[in-house]
Amino acid sequence: MTEIRLENINIKDSLYNINLQINSKEYLTICGPTGAGKTSTLKIIAGLLKPDSGRVYFDGEDMTDKEPEERGIGMVFEHSNYALFPHLTVEKNVGYSPRVLEGKTLKESRQLINYMLELVLLQNRPKAYPHELSGGMKQRVALARAMMASSSTNLILLDEPLSALDAKIRLALRYELMNLVKKLGLTCIHVTQNTEEALMVSDRIAIIHKGQIIQVGTPREIYETPKNLFVCRFISTSNFLEGNIIDIVEKGSYILLSNGKKILVSNKNFPIGSKVVIAIRAENIKISRNKKIETQNVLFGTVETSKFVSGNSIEEVRLTSGELFTLKRHATKAWFKEGEEVAIYFSPDRTLLFPYPKEGLEKAIDVF
Repeated sequence: MTEIRLENINIKDSLYNINLQINSKEYLTICGPTGAGKTSTLKIIAGLLKPDSGRVYFDGEDMTDKEPEERGIGMVFEHSNYALFPHLTVEKNVGYSPRVLEGKTLKESRQLINYMLELVLLQNRPKAYPHELSGGMKQRVALARAMMASSSTNLILLDEPLSALDAKIRLALRYELMNLVKKLGLTCIHVTQNTEEALMVSDRIAIIHKGQIIQVGTPREIYETPKNLFVCRFISTSNFLEGNIIDIVEKGSYILLSNGKKILVSNKNFPIGSKVVIAIRAENIKISRNKKIETQNVLFGTVETSKFVSGNSIEEVRLTSGELFTLKRHATKAWFKEGEEVAIYFSPDRTLLFPYPKEGLEKAIDVF
């Protein structure tokens, strides 16, 4: 059992009043753009970085001033050589924790070592040395070693553990990693800027931006009810329109866009006269060559780019009002050529509505 609690953690110019609880046996992902404070938060938990103020608790015990070796954590931090022992083989690197910390022989740990090597697809390289491995292989050895260490301490910290892997292996290891963490009953804190990865493996996700925790919730909560425009933009490809609410009806709210077009959204939580931003995700927009289509929320434009990406069609459409919209749909025979005039449309209940931000829309959705 390992429950982690961060209370009012601050580091000058880096982290600001971080409060976060990670439940025992939970798979929590800290997700955010580069420089958001993800790794700094992880290092605070590991004891590799001391906060200027605030406390760190493991199962209610104050660990703030304890050294990393006193915390008993399996960890993988993104690094060129992943801190592997260059004079030890793959199997001895992986089995280091049981041998040194628990006094077990290599033979006694063999079954678990072999299991870990199969997990990371290195069962055929047990006798190899780190210098004989690619960067992706080194990362997988570091991951297996961290899992071995955490099997006795119940806590594992992962900083971009799959970043150096090719797409096919990365996808396979996402599922295996999540399943193994659950099977071993571990508490896992996983740092990544890959939103797809976070949505796939997490029990909960903590979104961090500019050193502050913005939202914590399940993948479904983060996706369906983002707290603000930044979370909406960061967690998925979204398109935005500005306008003012002019009427509230049974089906929702009518919004008059700056270009004079009237849009219906299902949200009725804003009073008439409110300046708002409508967010429509790329996957929730449909496209048609029929410019006389009779449906709600139709906009017109011209296809600027049309690409095939990982089984999806990705179109960028320049609206007649000037906005550039991105559409994402499963690839079909209905291909659209660059320069084609099209209609795009979306359902009122597939929209998200936010108050217009004080700092302006462009700053609010800036994820860099």
